[in-house]
Amino acid sequence: MREGQTIVTTPVPGASVTLDDLPLRDDLRGKSPYGAPQLSVPVRLNTNENPHPPTQALIDDVTESVRVVAAELHRYPDRDAVALRTDLAAYLRAQTGVAIGVENVWAANGSNEILQQLLQAFGGPGRSALGFVPSYSMHPIISDGTQTRWLVADRDDDFRLDADVAAAAIKEHNPDVVFVTSPNNPTGQSVSLDDLRTMLEALASQPGGILIVDEAYGEFSSQPSAVELIDAYPTRLVVSRTMSKAFAFAGGRLGYLAAAPAMIDAMLLVRL
Repeated sequence: MREGQTIVTTPVPGASVTLDDLPLRDDLRGKSPYGAPQLSVPVRLNTNENPHPPTQALIDDVTESVRVVAAELHRYPDRDAVALRTDLAAYLRAQTGVAIGVENVWAANGSNEILQQLLQAFGGPGRSALGFVPSYSMHPIISDGTQTRWLVADRDDDFRLDADVAAAAIKEHNPDVVFVTSPNNPTGQSVSLDDLRTMLEALASQPGGILIVDEAYGEFSSQPSAVELIDAYPTRLVVSRTMSKAFAFAGGRLGYLAAAPAMIDAMLLVRL
């Protein structure tokens, strides 16, 4: 500080302004952020985390892996995450029986980033996304963030998704992106492959549009994975998944998708 100079500060620098004072995009004004607070309570139910900590063997294994990787911290990592995607493809092959290869898999920092990249590639200004409510609250938030117009269609009174009603909504709105969560968050119902086919056929009758099947809780469902339909609908179907739930790896922030190789090429256009 120069002699004679007076610095005036607030307790928190910059705290004299609010969100309303910023030159924010008009379409974001009045919106609320996604909320999943880390609560200090005996039992946490709001984020669907596994309540049991990792085993000491896993902690030791991760620690050793980090030690090995730390020797290369001066280098950029593999931006295409080929080794990781290879392992994820092997898991999907074992779980679904579908011949998924590394060319069919993309990985990112949690499934929310997967969904954001999909909206960056297939949504955006002048485009729309359709969801069947109630469902995962991040879908409209990611749509807003990518300037994708958010459209809604209702589920039945018991929260079941009627495939014929969904197909009619697809034909009515002609969306660029359709979200189907299976099992649904927060109501738990899974969507059968036959019902997904009905919706995919409705999309196929339109000029464009993709179906994102969000299988964040897929390991908890008795229904077959939508991965089985990728080869039949290569230009229309993407299956999003996560390691946060069934694998108790929420802190690892690992999401991934399975789709036709061309869909992976689309992700390369928008990834960071």
